[in-house]
Amino acid sequence: MNKDDIPKRTQLYRGFATDSTRWDDFRHRDDDIFICTPCKCGTTWTQAICALLIFKDPDHKKKPAMISPWIDAHLMPIEAMNAMLDAQDHRRFMKTHTPIDGINYYPASTYIVVYRDPRDVYFSLRNHIENMNMDVQSEWLTNDVSESFRNWSLAPNVSGASELFTLSEMVHHYRSFLRFKDLPNIHFFHFSDFKRDLAGQMQRMADILKIEVEQSLMARLAESADFDSMKDNASQYVPASGMQVWKSETKFFNWGDTYKLSELTDQDIMLYKKSISELIDNDKIQWLESGNT
Repeated sequence: MNKDDIPKRTQLYRGFATDSTRWDDFRHRDDDIFICTPCKCGTTWTQAICALLIFKDPDHKKKPAMISPWIDAHLMPIEAMNAMLDAQDHRRFMKTHTPIDGINYYPASTYIVVYRDPRDVYFSLRNHIENMNMDVQSEWLTNDVSESFRNWSLAPNVSGASELFTLSEMVHHYRSFLRFKDLPNIHFFHFSDFKRDLAGQMQRMADILKIEVEQSLMARLAESADFDSMKDNASQYVPASGMQVWKSETKFFNWGDTYKLSELTDQDIMLYKKSISELIDNDKIQWLESGNT
């Protein structure tokens, strides 16, 4: 394999919550699992699925977000994070929202990459920001949903910036991983496919991770990973549970398909379609919006 076919860290990413230089001091294991997603694309859901597959217990009671750290974020000093991960005797799984050119690549590890219809991501971001007990600055966010959506669709990506929460930032993340889609340890999943066939997608993930799960147990695990079940058990699954980050921990969970029920106009959607078509090829847009339909 040509060395140019292997991902390399060539870009520094920084945002109000993150700094990709934290990867300099990250201590990995070969069987690590990295959950790589743009914001609001199913990160928490995928962490929950990984926990269920690893522990093989639908009632494991662990809080996935607490044992599966966000590597790039300042939420925990890097040495404290490494110490926590070093102490784990189960297979480790961690999350990142950074494009692949800003993270470490380990050929023996597994990268689970998850995306979602960008239009639903926009509404999930609105819900997410409005539900926080802190002021999160987003230049595109206004009270007018239609105006805000247009701002979000048109905002340019800024090289090296994180937490812009824009369409262009999300597509940049997607394009960064697409370049390496043929590597055997990078696997693409879609939020819509989780919704359509959760048990089937969990089985696919188990096969990728080489975790054997009996069919009857998989059905029970899928019931625990069901979106409504996670929402009913928000205190277990929501990140930073009990830390007063959220106005409502239940509201953290946003099912999706919101844009279809929204007040967006035909002109808003046309502008979005024009913007995304300038960022990525049409055949790639179809999968990004719909998954494996």
